[in-house]
Amino acid sequence: MALLRPSPLSPTDAAAERLGVVDFYRLLLRLVLAVPMFFYQAMSQTSQAWGFVWEKREWPLVKAIEEMALPQPSVTAISLIFILLFCPIGVAVGFLTRVNAALTLLATGFFFISGLPLSDWLSGQTYLLFMGLCAVLVLSGPGAFSIDGIFFFLRRRRQMRKASTL
Repeated sequence: MALLRPSPLSPTDAAAERLGVVDFYRLLLRLVLAVPMFFYQAMSQTSQAWGFVWEKREWPLVKAIEEMALPQPSVTAISLIFILLFCPIGVAVGFLTRVNAALTLLATGFFFISGLPLSDWLSGQTYLLFMGLCAVLVLSGPGAFSIDGIFFFLRRRRQMRKASTL
């Protein structure tokens, strides 16, 4: 409960909280979310989006969004696929994990509620699984084995140096 602790951590407390089994589980959780989403969902739609933008080919996702009467169907489809392509990469490496997981949660929730065809691999249970993994990452954060964890460690180290010189 670092948020409730009134004083900064001592060096021994910081070393004890830095790494643990929970950090390995968070790394595993990030990879379990990002790798399947990237390869099975985002890559197929990305190639279709590329063909839609540059080669003016048909894209079933845009047609489905048009049928729902949502505004700017091409912009909506490209934005959703952009989110589902780059946010899992950010989650996998642990860069802005909470933000990327929240955006992935919103995009996946949109596809779950609307029933739009994202992939042949997705079913309602898979959507719920992805949304649950995203929710856990939003609430728990990335852990120490991430870019965010490295930034946190460096910031904590700089604060401790500053406190020791005073």
